Amino acid sequence: MKQIALSVFVLGLCGAVVAQEAGKSVGPVVTARDDAPVLEDSESASEGRWYIVPAVGITRLHRHARPLPGSKVRGVAPSVTLRLGYDFADSPWSLEGFFMAGTTLRQSSDRGGVLSGGVDALYHFDRYSRFDPFLAGGLGLTGGTGSGNEFWQKGNGIRPVADLGLGFIYHLNDNWGIRADYRFNFAIDRDWMAYSTANVGLTYGFGAAADDDTVSELIPLGPIEPAAQAYDETSEHVAVVRDVTPVGSPDMVLELFVQYDKDTAVINPSNHAALDELVRMIRLAIEFNPDVYITLDGHADRQHGSDHDYNQRLSEDRAKSIRTYLVMNGIDAGRIRVAGHSFDQPKYPVDLDNGTPMNRRTDAVIRGVDEETRAKIRKALSEGR
Repeated sequence: MKQIALSVFVLGLCGAVVAQEAGKSVGPVVTARDDAPVLEDSESASEGRWYIVPAVGITRLHRHARPLPGSKVRGVAPSVTLRLGYDFADSPWSLEGFFMAGTTLRQSSDRGGVLSGGVDALYHFDRYSRFDPFLAGGLGLTGGTGSGNEFWQKGNGIRPVADLGLGFIYHLNDNWGIRADYRFNFAIDRDWMAYSTANVGLTYGFGAAADDDTVSELIPLGPIEPAAQAYDETSEHVAVVRDVTPVGSPDMVLELFVQYDKDTAVINPSNHAALDELVRMIRLAIEFNPDVYITLDGHADRQHGSDHDYNQRLSEDRAKSIRTYLVMNGIDAGRIRVAGHSFDQPKYPVDLDNGTPMNRRTDAVIRGVDEETRAKIRKALSEGR
């Protein structure tokens, strides 16, 4: 019964992955509040990709739970494994098929072989870091080869098996990585036999550009108007909301350095007070000019190994999270336009080794706010409006 229950669990795991990814919404998780609305889905969702993993390792045969007298079904022998998998976009899940071939050893001079194939589901704990640990589980078929050298205690026939295991990938760049796997495999039927495999190999992902040191040109920064500089000098929230309006601009230009939970678009509550000041700015702008609208452009920071598609989606979702915060605080959604730009528009020199947090920003522009109107907004804010 135990092996049946484990097998049902593994089958359910694989089915859950497929169902989850097939029906998953592409809308972002935008704030920590359960009632936070997702206003629209992304039109530029990143795509998943295929990968291949050739590996070498060992197979170890374990005794039957209740071994027959004189049983010799134990041994350690070399094996080779080939895996073909698919990484789901912006998800911790992967699904892969595998084929394993190896020799089997006995406590005698006889040698035979073993063939195995099946499907595994992988759950990645930190897929976009260099060190990427995961858990795995799946179902397959295993059989022995060779005469007079039974893989199973009752022959070399093909048996349904389930497997559970773990491993890690060390990503060398966007395409290549080093991968290690361990699996514990057990037959599902009543003649339970178990064996384990451990292997190491290379993983290659198709469709991603190899990492290099080429970065986009910096966006030129013009001189900031004195009134904007004066506002920043007195603002309590300059670390999060910075007025960088250039001299002669027809709009009010702001840089938002909002803090988020790691690899999410969830706004850290410590930034709410600063975003409340942004809300007051926009309300005052609407009061002085009812035709104003707001653009929010999300930007990411690039380091070695950064995935462009992932950062495109993350930069867009983080801009959406700010829009959602504005809407939840009374700003009409029809006035707000959102875009994401991955790491393609840096404003500050890019450090591929250590990162450039200043490029991890959202540019907020209140359109239709001239210099005279900006002066009114800053004065009203300084008076506590």
